[in-house]
Amino acid sequence: RALPQVTRLDLATLQARTYPLLPDPLCPDCAPPRTAADARPQALTARPKPDPGTYRLRPASSYPVPEAALANPVCGALGGGTWINVTSPTTAPVAGSVFVRGYAGLNDVTWSGQENAFSTSRTLAFLEGLERYAGTHRRGRTTPVTAAYNDLGAAAVDPATCGFYDPRTYRDDPLVDPFDPDRPIPWERGWSLRDDRPVLVPSRLVYYSAGVAADNFVFECSNGCAIGGCLEEAVLGGLLELVERDAFLNAWYGNARLTEIDMSTVGGRTAAAMAERAALQGYDVHVLDNRIDLAVPVVTALAVRRDGGPGTLSFAAAASLDPLGAVEGALSEVLTYIPHLSRQTEERRPELEAMADDFFQVRHLKDHAQLYGLPRMAEHARTYLEPLAVRPFDTVYQDWESTGRPRTGDLRDDVLAVTGELVGAGHDVIVVDQTTPEQEHMGLRTVSTLVPGLLPIDFGWNRQRAPLMPRLRTALRRGGHRTTDLTDAEIRMVPHPFP
Repeated sequence: RALPQVTRLDLATLQARTYPLLPDPLCPDCAPPRTAADARPQALTARPKPDPGTYRLRPASSYPVPEAALANPVCGALGGGTWINVTSPTTAPVAGSVFVRGYAGLNDVTWSGQENAFSTSRTLAFLEGLERYAGTHRRGRTTPVTAAYNDLGAAAVDPATCGFYDPRTYRDDPLVDPFDPDRPIPWERGWSLRDDRPVLVPSRLVYYSAGVAADNFVFECSNGCAIGGCLEEAVLGGLLELVERDAFLNAWYGNARLTEIDMSTVGGRTAAAMAERAALQGYDVHVLDNRIDLAVPVVTALAVRRDGGPGTLSFAAAASLDPLGAVEGALSEVLTYIPHLSRQTEERRPELEAMADDFFQVRHLKDHAQLYGLPRMAEHARTYLEPLAVRPFDTVYQDWESTGRPRTGDLRDDVLAVTGELVGAGHDVIVVDQTTPEQEHMGLRTVSTLVPGLLPIDFGWNRQRAPLMPRLRTALRRGGHRTTDLTDAEIRMVPHPFP
């Protein structure tokens, strides 16, 4: 009862139910005082780990997350409750959702956990919900800076380095306008880990459901947002997500042939068990080494329906400093989608066929993954079905394990390793603190990480920035996948299948 209580009385049945109320930091009465002070330095500090091979300082279940206040039918900050799917044949999913008002209307924001036990999934679902809560709108104590980019100069990130849409999108899409460097827009205070200095970032790139009419040059998503028990945990999670999506998009649009990892050599019981569960659903799963020009392990998992029927292909990806963790993470993701993909494909068959005929009909996040439930779309994913080679797990990651992977007892070293890879590839690494007052009380930190120049993940075929960015032309050559830069004619101009 540390939190205020709200009681609902049902006048028809006289049933009374009481729920805890989490103070809303956007409420004018409950909110803590806001400040316009400069961003506090996001200085990385030493964080001793329980084991060199782990990347969390304490179990996720150890944080005092007020689940009853976060999800209840009266005043739940993350919605009316959670639901589980006890019939799921592949994972033990727990999910919830909440409507969030954004610049494009109401968005149904779903948060979930997809582990092998419902208790673990529930904990991770609430943590993801808190991450979404912090990332959709500014709920912390700071206020933005409002200024025109041309008036800020070197103090701000150039939005062009994060990518713009095709000019035809700005011409035809009423919800977006071209970026105007002379128009004042809101900016968030971030910190450059490369330069060790404050830097301003467009609010539109940090809070992905917030925005004003002046900064509607892009639709952003939660890419690079992460929650952790400390700054280092959150930053590492955010950067790994950025690396994962960048690698996936480089391989997809770059039409790259990747090396498949022999599943029989992966080791451990978890990966084998997940592959067996997929097999029981009629799918063969393949895992591919998706590293492009960065050494950090990135794995793409592909589930292929054996009989070629509806629900044909399902993709997922994961990145981790632990190659086995990347494999298991990608498998866990892909296993969440295959039980439903056949049904979804059949239910939406006319819509999906229309998308396959005209890619501009691909407008929403779900369209990208479900489109590849159509058997006819397998032709566009041929490079994944015909890998460059099939190699043992230990051989694929031999160099990384022997010379690349940090093996100290300090989490800061892990963050610095990933940061060093990105800086070495010519990118800045920026952290914006999104932590809300409630999360501070729980001992949690949430950040948005930005690496200008990496390929950003977008949804909707008319809103793809990646095919227009310089990195798509150069990354495959830098990584040794080809000897020349990618030309425009060689780009696979087909909607990506990232879920």
